[in-house]
Amino acid sequence: MRSWIAALAAVIATAACAIAPAAALACGPYTVGLYEYSGLYYRDAQGRWTGIDKDVVDEIARRSGCKLKAVTESRVRIWAQIASGQMDMTVSALMTKERELLVEFIPYIESRQFVVMRPALAASSGTPAAFLADKRRRVIVVRGYVFTPTVESWLTSLRIQGRVDEAPDQPTAIRIFRAGRGDAVVLGAHSLALARRADPVFANFTALSFAPTERSIGALALSRERIPQADRDLMRHAVDEMLKDGTIDGYKYRHLGDVSETP
Repeated sequence: MRSWIAALAAVIATAACAIAPAAALACGPYTVGLYEYSGLYYRDAQGRWTGIDKDVVDEIARRSGCKLKAVTESRVRIWAQIASGQMDMTVSALMTKERELLVEFIPYIESRQFVVMRPALAASSGTPAAFLADKRRRVIVVRGYVFTPTVESWLTSLRIQGRVDEAPDQPTAIRIFRAGRGDAVVLGAHSLALARRADPVFANFTALSFAPTERSIGALALSRERIPQADRDLMRHAVDEMLKDGTIDGYKYRHLGDVSETP
């Protein structure tokens, strides 16, 4: 997986090898929007913020020399602030053409998306078409999340019918579904694995992949307006090296353990 992401990063990358080792101009300070989501960013047993994305930001700052200030926000507010020029960058961003007008993407993590249902419902309505046909059924998603094409198309049809409920964040989405206030919830592979590990009841739910070959790619998103190209190149070079030397794989193992993406 590391080589796949590294290859994608290399295709998108500018000539990072041309970066001067210690430029006279300072890099930053820049604000980085982080949002609570599974092993990417969460509170530990002592209530401290931790996770893959926090580790990635800290290491980018160390390797690039850029001053980065983490700010905890919702996805929706992060993108609104990036669009209005009030925030400089964010993490684990899913790439879209619209967002690419605002930011430069630096990919570093990938996952798959699953639709989770109770077993009885999965047996009768476990396909996009079957779920759509049952007008009583509703799905829970996290507000501001970007979905893979097949899941997005399915959700668009449900939205037209007013059958999509939005939660402000991933823990809330899981709690709502767990309480029976929704018929399905869309989760990434890492969130699904951690939810099953934390809750024995959740392990009994059925995870369906509506598009097994589609991957969601998480990327650093750097404001084109607020971050000069030279500083973006410094951070891209840092991420590329972290992918090559296994640093990001180490963060994933630290926060997720040996997580299989198979439901």
